[in-house]
Amino acid sequence: MPKDSLIALNKVSPEPLVRPQLDGRPIPIAHLGPLRGPAQALADLTQAPIEIGFQSLLAVSSLATQSHANTETLAGDAPLSLFLLTVAASGERKSTCDKLAVSAVHQWEEDNYPAYLHCRATYDLELGVFEQAQRKYVKARNGGEVIEEEVPQQPIAPVIPRKILSDVTYEGLLHHFEEGDPSVGIFSDEGGQFFGGHAMSKENQLKTSAAMSKVWDAAPLNRTRSGQSLDTFRHRRGCLRVMLQAGVAESVFANETLRDQGFLSRCLIAWPDSRIGTRLITVNDEEATKRAAAQDKLAAFNNRITRLLSLPSSDAGNPRELVPRRLELSSEARSLLVSFANEVERQQGKDGDLAQITGFASKAAEQAARIAGVFALLADPATNVVSLTVMTDAVQLTAWYLSEAQRALDAGYVDPYLQMAERLRVWLLEKAPYEPFTKRKIVRGGPSAIRDTKTVEKLLGILERHHWIVRCPSATANGKKSAPTWRLIADV
Repeated sequence: MPKDSLIALNKVSPEPLVRPQLDGRPIPIAHLGPLRGPAQALADLTQAPIEIGFQSLLAVSSLATQSHANTETLAGDAPLSLFLLTVAASGERKSTCDKLAVSAVHQWEEDNYPAYLHCRATYDLELGVFEQAQRKYVKARNGGEVIEEEVPQQPIAPVIPRKILSDVTYEGLLHHFEEGDPSVGIFSDEGGQFFGGHAMSKENQLKTSAAMSKVWDAAPLNRTRSGQSLDTFRHRRGCLRVMLQAGVAESVFANETLRDQGFLSRCLIAWPDSRIGTRLITVNDEEATKRAAAQDKLAAFNNRITRLLSLPSSDAGNPRELVPRRLELSSEARSLLVSFANEVERQQGKDGDLAQITGFASKAAEQAARIAGVFALLADPATNVVSLTVMTDAVQLTAWYLSEAQRALDAGYVDPYLQMAERLRVWLLEKAPYEPFTKRKIVRGGPSAIRDTKTVEKLLGILERHHWIVRCPSATANGKKSAPTWRLIADV
């Protein structure tokens, strides 16, 4: 059937099945600060998009620095805690990048655990002495005896050297803060488990998202138990890194609760283009030299992280409450941050480029200051100043994150059947753009995920309602009608 006849038969222009996602732009590699070398090293070692490795490296850097300093912003001081969401398909080597990026933290936990066990044993003995003396004191006081010996001071339990938590609920986080490290990272490479688990179930979603916003703000965290007093956990720090597949990400970014509570606006999102299909293995001397150099860069990064984790944190006498020092903005860094904040504010106005992501854009200046603080401390753990050079990198990187947020938050939720229908349309465009086809052809040779009859029938109905296929006139043979046949509207 000629093209003109098909269009005439269709009569209505096809309707898009899914909203096309805006093309992303590459991360500004020149502005990755002290993470430029390690990020390139991860990309060389894994052939994953450089953005995936950078997200993991930045999360680990936030974890290692957040206990030591706060950074000056244009509206007061802020912690160095960052929330990062990475979107990539299965097979993009997210977990491989993450394993390499966090190896120094896991090694630090392992190295410090024997000392913790020794301190714990000593604490248990001292606690037993204290409790025995306390019981003796109470008994004597109740009996009217004169008490000459003082009850020893209650010992302080040692801090559990655990820095990384995964798939944790809000209650679990508070439980950790009772005896655990006051500075933690909530890291999950299974975004479906994190957002689909108990913490983010429908009944807990509001509570958890509001609580995580408090963690980002370093605000006091409260817990009320039935029949007991209110517990308040102050001066703790928590960063977040979650990896998501595209299908999960679309539902998360469209979730009104996560948007309205400000959780998503506190996240730095990266959604890189896939490299699957281009990651060919090369075996030669040049490649071996490049991999050896990458290993050296990654080892240097791990040494930096170990050094930061090993530095004592200021705690004002309570090892479970942090007292970070202040990083001040240099006058040049402050001036640049003001210019950036003003430009972002103008773009949030009516019809501005950032008008649809004002929640994220309103926090852009603070995000830039936080990133700058992380970079500054990573480069020099003793510094008290954020320089112009560091702020320039942070502003350029935050501008890139703004563009990623535009892409991600504009995508919204897409019905899975619409996604499958689009996949079938693309398959038909490749396999039978101008040929008639039947349901049986798709069931037998179509995309593997949609070869059952009921699913194919549903998808054909969607394609027909959206005017991407037209039913051909039925033919008869020996008095019987042939099976229904369609043609694709290919030239659109």
